[in-house]
Amino acid sequence: MFDSSYFNSLRFVRNIFYVALFILIVLASVTYRHYQELENMSAAIQKRYEISIELEKLISYIKDAETGDRGFTLTNDSTFLEPYLNARTRVNQSFNKLKIATRNNKKQQEHLGNIFNLVDRRFVYFKKQFSTGREFRDNLKHGNAIMDSLRTEVNEMIRYEKSLLQKTGKIYELNSSNSPLILFSSFLISILIIVLGYFRISKNYSRLLATNAQLRIYDESSKQAEILGKYGSWRYNIDTEEFYFSENYYRLFGYEPNEKGVSVDNFIALIHPEDREATLNNFEKSKKSLQNPPFPFRIFKNETHDVRYLRTKSRMIKNHDGTKTLLGATRDITEEYETTQIIEQRNFELEKTVKELTEFNHVASHDLQEPLRKIQTFISRIEEKEQENLSDNAKIYFERIKNAASRMRILIDDLLQYSRTNRTKNNFETVDLNTTIENSIVELSELINDKNATVNYDFLPTINGVEFQLTQLFINIISNSLKYAKEDVAPIISVSSEEINAKDDANLNSKESKPYYKITFTDNGIGFEQEHAEKIFNLFQRLHGKTDYPGTGVGLAICKKIVDNHNGFIFAKGEPNEGASFSIYFPK
Repeated sequence: MFDSSYFNSLRFVRNIFYVALFILIVLASVTYRHYQELENMSAAIQKRYEISIELEKLISYIKDAETGDRGFTLTNDSTFLEPYLNARTRVNQSFNKLKIATRNNKKQQEHLGNIFNLVDRRFVYFKKQFSTGREFRDNLKHGNAIMDSLRTEVNEMIRYEKSLLQKTGKIYELNSSNSPLILFSSFLISILIIVLGYFRISKNYSRLLATNAQLRIYDESSKQAEILGKYGSWRYNIDTEEFYFSENYYRLFGYEPNEKGVSVDNFIALIHPEDREATLNNFEKSKKSLQNPPFPFRIFKNETHDVRYLRTKSRMIKNHDGTKTLLGATRDITEEYETTQIIEQRNFELEKTVKELTEFNHVASHDLQEPLRKIQTFISRIEEKEQENLSDNAKIYFERIKNAASRMRILIDDLLQYSRTNRTKNNFETVDLNTTIENSIVELSELINDKNATVNYDFLPTINGVEFQLTQLFINIISNSLKYAKEDVAPIISVSSEEINAKDDANLNSKESKPYYKITFTDNGIGFEQEHAEKIFNLFQRLHGKTDYPGTGVGLAICKKIVDNHNGFIFAKGEPNEGASFSIYFPK
């Protein structure tokens, strides 16, 4: 569900750091804004108080003016005019302060405008002269009415400021009470992020130490592997044109690891003159290809000047920063080259020897037939003209000579057949095995009749093969069953076929799902011990004495060779006195 490689990567740690830094910045911003709001609310509360106080002062200044005006009117004493004269200035100052303090409040500005008009009207009445008592009373009456309206406006402003003060106070108290929680939360989150980062970095650092230890082990193992494998590694930065060579690379050229003063030119100088240009051209090509085939070249080893055969292979990779690097490995293949040369020479000699042996076998077999024909000719003449003149012992010896000559004839014919099987080119064609078995029965018809044998067969498949070899295969297997039949029991030979899969057949025991045609020959002969099932396919191998059953031990060896030529398999299964079966598998 989760990619563990991501959680263990540097990118994850970097992302954790970025997230932690972002959260800390957000927390710092929120905390700053919170305290900024507290300061603003505190200033607003202070402002509300100042407006209320200034409104009280305004009323007080007007009252002072009113008291001074009345005192002067009643006493005509000019000292009473001093509060009146100062009041106007103070009222204007107070009014200006209120106007500035409420400049962002439209409602308070309206009240303040009304107050300003009422103040102007009230000061108008202060300036009037009275000639009669009635005029004084009317003035006093109008002045009191204006003063009441003025108090009403001021009280409205004061009440409004108090309501604002109450709201702001509640918010301020709420924010003040949340401040410790916000500070604690910010501190706790910061600590958790720092702890998480610490544990992640600590874990990565421990893993980095373990990785470095493993890398040191791997580096040392690589050095030892290069020594044992007789190769050295190198890398070339295409952008900076810089080389790096492993320690064993120096050894390949006869230098000490990281020997001072040894440069690329020293390595180039040791390349065989006949291979130098091709080697340099191959290197130039490798800088432009992602994959490069192995390239062999020769060098003169430093100091000893021995000719060594090297093979190099390289591959280009593109790093995350966009730079291109050519990675390569160079191996000393001198022993491999020399071994290959020896093997090729021996193969050539072996092929020559096999050819000579084959020719010798073929020629010798044919040359042997000429004296054998003469021997059999003279045996025939003696048998016709001198048989009666022989003594009893001479007749016994003569019969043995006759049998030996006959066996020699059969052996030579079998050897020629085996040799022919080895030399035949596998020119495969479509072969109907039904025709093959019919031809085989016709070929063996005389022997089948002599044995009073029966050959039963199912419908057989058509395969790709060499027709005369397949015919020889069927003839040899059927004749083998006829040869090893029980005495006084008519031989019955059954031939069946089926399509099988290699992985489902016990004989093949294969893991591959490959189809085969399975042809099975079963007889009711004398059989054999199962321990000899593989031995009977070897050349000149016989399970019975040559006096008991005729034969040379070549027939089944020819069968094995023919089946091998057809990329098939042959298996034998027997049980004494119960018969034998031969299973042949041909690729479908």
